[in-house]
Amino acid sequence: MRIRCDASPSSAQVSISPIGIAATTNPQQTIQPFALYDSLLRLALAKSGSLEITVLDISPRVIDHLQQAQNRARKSEAYVLQLPRGEARRWTPGAVTYWSTFGDRAGESVAPIPPPAILNGTETRAVRIRPEVVLACQPVDLDIVLQRLDLAPAARFDLVIATNMFVYYNALEQNLALENVAAMLKPGGFLLSNDKLVDRPGGVMKSAGSTMVWYTDQPKAGDSVNWYRKQ
Repeated sequence: MRIRCDASPSSAQVSISPIGIAATTNPQQTIQPFALYDSLLRLALAKSGSLEITVLDISPRVIDHLQQAQNRARKSEAYVLQLPRGEARRWTPGAVTYWSTFGDRAGESVAPIPPPAILNGTETRAVRIRPEVVLACQPVDLDIVLQRLDLAPAARFDLVIATNMFVYYNALEQNLALENVAAMLKPGGFLLSNDKLVDRPGGVMKSAGSTMVWYTDQPKAGDSVNWYRKQ
């Protein structure tokens, strides 16, 4: 299955492409590609070893971070994610369950880095991502407004995921980015985004629905996940 980000229920190659991920925290780390891999296996939408995740980003820092992680993975070194959870906000039961089980399909739980004493009450866990999962996430330097990957029809994505990305673009830039996403998708493929996009007359990407996801019991502490399908 080929995902930019992309998922498929078959054992065929899956290609996913997240756009505009972030490498954050200290130690520096990135979560989204591995969260995608983990979730697709958890939901039985793909099988281990069948996933190809292409990570598109414009940041040299993010691209270099993932390339260095892949270099270490080729030496059989795993990638460890630190996952702290504070008490300042009351997470929903679903969010707590997700945090507690995150990564068990892409790796295994390991001892986390202890939080500093000043953060008393912070719960932590860590996950060691398997080297083969890291190697399944291929970073690509790409500006989605101005560029697209030249893919053969069979190599196009089933799914593209773009979070916190379109909101930074004006209407013209959003349309250009959407055209480039559509060119990389297979017919019937999906774009998932937490940004609301307007259907364009004559455009091939059409709104297919939305789902509201809440993380805490506080107002506005959630995302509207919007899905668009290529006609």
